Amino acid sequence: MSEEDQRVRKSLADARLVEIELDEFPDRIREVKQVAIGHLDNLLKHLDNLLPKDAGLREPRSVAHSLGTLSRLEATLQADSEPQKSEDE
Repeated sequence: MSEEDQRVRKSLADARLVEIELDEFPDRIREVKQVAIGHLDNLLKHLDNLLPKDAGLREPRSVAHSLGTLSRLEATLQADSEPQKSEDE
């Protein structure tokens, strides 16, 4: 495993996004989204203090992009679980 792979795996493990049970994944995504929303809110409230303007927008854009990715992942998990629920009924 390369050093970069180890760094990414450690980052994911620190965020508790690896080695979790599949049924815990949707709850964990919601938790991460809530943290990201709070962070984005804080960034936007203090946007005037970020200089230079282009560099100051990088982090809010990155957080917003991450939120979009998490939302799509959450929707995919929900869609994947729907057929299982109707099969169980």
